[in-house]
Amino acid sequence: MQPTVCVIGGGIVGVCSALYLQRAGFKVTLIESGEVGEGASFGNAGNISPGAVVPYLIPGIWREAPGWLMNPEGPLAVRPGYFLKALPWLMTAVKSATEEAAWKTSRAMRDLHGGTLEAYEAITRGTEAEGLIVLSGQLYVSEKPESAQGSELSQRMRAEAGLKTQVLDSMEIRELEPSLAPIFKSGLLLPNNGRCKNPHHLVKALAASAVRNGATILRGKVTGFQKQGRGVQAVLVDGQPQVVERVVIAAGAASGELTAALGTKIPVEAERGYHITIADSGVAPRMPVTHTDAKFACSPMNVGLRIAGTAEFGGLNGEPNWQRAELLKAQALRMFPGLRLDKVTRWSGSRPSLPDGLPALGKAPQFDNAYFAFGNSHFGMSAGSVMGKTVAEVVAGQKPGIDITPFSPGRFVS
Repeated sequence: MQPTVCVIGGGIVGVCSALYLQRAGFKVTLIESGEVGEGASFGNAGNISPGAVVPYLIPGIWREAPGWLMNPEGPLAVRPGYFLKALPWLMTAVKSATEEAAWKTSRAMRDLHGGTLEAYEAITRGTEAEGLIVLSGQLYVSEKPESAQGSELSQRMRAEAGLKTQVLDSMEIRELEPSLAPIFKSGLLLPNNGRCKNPHHLVKALAASAVRNGATILRGKVTGFQKQGRGVQAVLVDGQPQVVERVVIAAGAASGELTAALGTKIPVEAERGYHITIADSGVAPRMPVTHTDAKFACSPMNVGLRIAGTAEFGGLNGEPNWQRAELLKAQALRMFPGLRLDKVTRWSGSRPSLPDGLPALGKAPQFDNAYFAFGNSHFGMSAGSVMGKTVAEVVAGQKPGIDITPFSPGRFVS
């Protein structure tokens, strides 16, 4: 009889997990409380970055953080009244910003992101998703001289990972992207990075491919589990038990509540992000462009130009502060003087972020048939394909293609 597995979460990690589990011989049920692909994956900036090896938590970051918090237009915000609740998470993050910890994180990121394009190609070939991911290169720009490439430590991390990079001056930036304002003094090109033309379409197309391969999509909210000993017997969907042989939790920012129900408290913070998407924008950059000073990204998509960024801590169920999205308009106009803002949509959603900058990936500490795959923060689209491939290998009892030790779900258990 064909073995079965239940995947909780219909975002990029969940659908990639479903497809790779099918390849490993499993019959898959995918549970999603809303519509597939309409959580954090919907709002992704679309960067596919095998070259993402520099952690956000890097020495010196906390010297900049107070200035960001004091600036209402800064890239980081903590909601009034939420600071004390977020403080334990923030203090753990501070401990992860040492040079030793940053190097460990960088090497784990290299393994997790390095094979992303190949892992996507394997599951998109011959499907509606084929062609949605392209090798485009990515450009980082700064208004400061010699700043776009980041700190000396960042440069050493890219060099150790063997990444191809090209440092650009102001003239070279203009030649590469003429639509940019002439305010940028330094640039860094990563030619082997890529982009997704539409993250929402990608997730939906991959889910449709899984269904064609025999997967079932069950719509409903997971409210708990029935357990016996070291086994999960059933998943409660809207209170009703669904018997399972194996279960993968890939539910993004909601995953913390589910892992806690399985006896493992993982500090998942719902890091709220915002984007605007501009149709008929009047500008067409060749590749994604990240403004490293203001910490936001601009990505060309088949629905328009997407401007995405900001990190806001205010809880999983907090209402959006749409002024954060409005700030992106002003920043984008400064970046692209020819931008037209006649047709703008906006979005807000919660990224699943862990305080050491790495996801939880592997078997649940207290159960033999439960597995975790979530917590990619800003790198969900970059990590999604390898996360899905790797968790499928773990569920199947195979040796993972990457070292999953740094992502151990038990690393926060004292």
